[in-house]
Amino acid sequence: MNTLKSIFSIVLLSICLASCESLVTDIPPLKLPQIESKLVVNSIISPQLPFINVIVSESAPMFNGSEAVEKSLDNAKVLLSDGINEMQIPYDSANKIYSLPQSKFPIVASKKYVLTVSDGKRNVSAECVVPGKVPVIKSYAFDTLLIFSSIYQNIDPLNKDSAITLNIAWQDIPSDTNYYKVHALIDFDYNVAAPKSSEVFVEKRIVVQHKFNWRWRTEKNEILSDNQLDGAILNSPVGKVDLPQQSEQKNKDGTKVIVYPNTKIKQVLMSVLNIDINYYKYQRSLEIRNSSDNPFAEPTLVYTNVKGGLGCFGAYNAAQIKIKDPE
Repeated sequence: MNTLKSIFSIVLLSICLASCESLVTDIPPLKLPQIESKLVVNSIISPQLPFINVIVSESAPMFNGSEAVEKSLDNAKVLLSDGINEMQIPYDSANKIYSLPQSKFPIVASKKYVLTVSDGKRNVSAECVVPGKVPVIKSYAFDTLLIFSSIYQNIDPLNKDSAITLNIAWQDIPSDTNYYKVHALIDFDYNVAAPKSSEVFVEKRIVVQHKFNWRWRTEKNEILSDNQLDGAILNSPVGKVDLPQQSEQKNKDGTKVIVYPNTKIKQVLMSVLNIDINYYKYQRSLEIRNSSDNPFAEPTLVYTNVKGGLGCFGAYNAAQIKIKDPE
């Protein structure tokens, strides 16, 4: 009986899917809703960032066809104002963003900024206030983690641990509602098998920067609020970064070149960001949308504070600790 039910369910699902496909493909394009594309603007500013970067694109309207993609725009006029001064942000064709060194337009804590973007046909604007205070980092702790995986079976005998973990604790800013994001970067100095020519690989020392992953344990992430924890000591989830693996290449003559990384840590930069409400709501809406595995669930709208368009213009003020050549 269970087998019959399973077969019936499969057949029914196939019929439903076929019907749905027929509904979509049989509707003439002229009868589908005509939705115009919108400007999409994304920018996060901070006193700690060396550049003011703005990404400008236009949305791909629904029912535009399977080949519709979000299109980057390089002909927009992007202006940033602090209420007194205004600066146009030029387009950086190499990185495909609008970018301005902060030395030309300093971002100041507690100030309100207004971003306006126009492509000649559409005009959008957004505003945000840079958080005025930074949290105080109270402590941090590194640890090592051995991952039991076939990837690490031949790990460098001089580097027996396969990952580094990090936890950060900080003092919440009292008497205010605050939203935080933790971030950490680590610079690894290690050996790889690199091409000396088209026929031969040799050992080479390189330095590469990696980000700590705060979401490898799915129950927590790097964004949180001080809800009901005003003035308390807050703790980050455990961040993790995998150590470099041994590299293996074959020379043209068939001989193997196996290089153990012999990893050294050059530098760690830890940050606790006091983020504004726009940044927080935008990130939370992305999490909710991306965490749904149910294809029949109601779609979740992504938060936007861009008037007349889509996207997020937000800000943060960060506490940072940099450690060089840690033991």
